[in-house]
Amino acid sequence: MSVKEEQRWITGAEYGRERRRLLAAQVPQDAPEFQRLIARVVERDNYLYERFGKPYLETHYGKWIGISVDGQVIIRDSSSELIWDASEAFGAGNYSHRKLAEFPGYDVLS
Repeated sequence: MSVKEEQRWITGAEYGRERRRLLAAQVPQDAPEFQRLIARVVERDNYLYERFGKPYLETHYGKWIGISVDGQVIIRDSSSELIWDASEAFGAGNYSHRKLAEFPGYDVLS
């Protein structure tokens, strides 16, 4: 029998704290520390889209999807509408958002 440990994704608060720490330390944004921080968010967002977003591709094509770190979904017609509603529902930075399309547009660190 195997035990699968659930992935713990970076939250908006964790990202914000680490980003502020790096900025205060005057770490350049192209430094490896910043790149690792951004990579954590990108990995989270890619996983959330693959796992929870793709099933909506056919039924809500062209709309914007917000996916919380625990898989809750909000779908809206525009990116700005989605950002507002997802931030209210999930908290700033605690979700991924992309356009439901073959090549999904997205804003990193929503």
